[in-house]
Amino acid sequence: MKTRFLHCADIHLGYLQYGHKERFNDFAVAFNAVIDKAVGVYQTRRGREIAFDEHIQGPVDFVILAGDLFHKRSIDALTLNQAMRSLRRLRDAGIPCIAVEGNHERAYYEDTIGWMKFLALQDLLILLDAESTENGFELQPWDVKRRQGAYYEPKPGVRVYGLRYYGASTGVAINAYAEAVAALPKDGVEYSIFVTHAGVEGQMDDKAGGVAYRQWAALRDHVDYVALGHFHKPFVLEEWVHNPGSPEACSISEAAWTPRGYLIVDVDTGCAAENSARHTVQIGNPPRRAFRQYSYKTDHDPSPEVLMARLTEYIERKARDFHAELDNGSLESTPPVVELYLTGVLPFDRRALDIAAIEAVLRSAFQPLTAQVKSLLQSAEFAVENGQSLTRTELEQTVLASLFSRDARYADHAGRWAQAALSLKQLALAGAPPHAILDELEGHLRGFTDADA
Repeated sequence: MKTRFLHCADIHLGYLQYGHKERFNDFAVAFNAVIDKAVGVYQTRRGREIAFDEHIQGPVDFVILAGDLFHKRSIDALTLNQAMRSLRRLRDAGIPCIAVEGNHERAYYEDTIGWMKFLALQDLLILLDAESTENGFELQPWDVKRRQGAYYEPKPGVRVYGLRYYGASTGVAINAYAEAVAALPKDGVEYSIFVTHAGVEGQMDDKAGGVAYRQWAALRDHVDYVALGHFHKPFVLEEWVHNPGSPEACSISEAAWTPRGYLIVDVDTGCAAENSARHTVQIGNPPRRAFRQYSYKTDHDPSPEVLMARLTEYIERKARDFHAELDNGSLESTPPVVELYLTGVLPFDRRALDIAAIEAVLRSAFQPLTAQVKSLLQSAEFAVENGQSLTRTELEQTVLASLFSRDARYADHAGRWAQAALSLKQLALAGAPPHAILDELEGHLRGFTDADA
């Protein structure tokens, strides 16, 4: 038996990111690019036809959507229209879209149905979920009249199981679902897929809620392919657990995860060696708006004038590099999203720092969709006179300096080590990207080396 399917997740239609309607539309454009690949056509943008991921050829036999089609539970008419237009393209091409409900689109308790169920009633989705009983899960086949069921067979020999988002109870739910699958007759089933909206522990350091891999193992003897969503970072574990990543960036931190966006899976149950995967997987990378994130350390800029001169040169240099990428065709030509982090110690009064002027330089250099400057700066003033009440920052500085002074390795520069520790703490609490924190640490270490030279 041979089949081909597309696996996607975390579309997040309706996200008005940065308050820009262009970003609202970007999420629909990304979803349409995925649909284009599913039906086997080129992506069209700005009146011209362009090819992307040419090594991946369509069409597919069915599509799996592993949750979070929408960004929020309460959607507007335009968002619903975006979803319905794209899903109709699949239906008109005879390609079923098999989906589960994610955490962003669960129905409110007082609602009879959610928007995913509404799309299923419009015959645009096959929405899977298992009925919970006192003894576990009851797995019923998809009922076309009721528009519900726990599993669906898109073609002879293939069975797709589905489970909605279960949050903190996912591990328990997986074990119960595995027991229910084990009890089902499987006559004629050659290849099985399990779809749910959940992450795997350890795949994203800053995201809680992942299920330990050992808990997923309960499905190992019953399922050939686990199709996940929820974590926006792509990953594959042991050729069995798969997560495609988000087609568009829901935050600037996601921009570095490339390729990502969808998976094309080719199944051939007749040629695989014993104990090996009976599928091959290719990751797709649909066109998306460029994001750029930079950090600039202010420690050696003694005045506002020097800071603006040096920062302008830095921004213009980064902009030249960016436009060179545009010229060689490696990036989408749509205006980028740019963020600039100011880090380190500001050697002069904060009131002299002109954020608006810096944003103007960013806009002039990059011509971006949006440009943001985020200050993670510390004041150079730490010392206080005896008898003065201490602020929290000053108290932390005093305590840390005292602790460092007790260690011979750091005693000579106890105050500076304390300042470095507070600087790193401030960056982490402010949500600075890892590279900005590393740059800050490197700057402090370099300063210690120069002082000892």
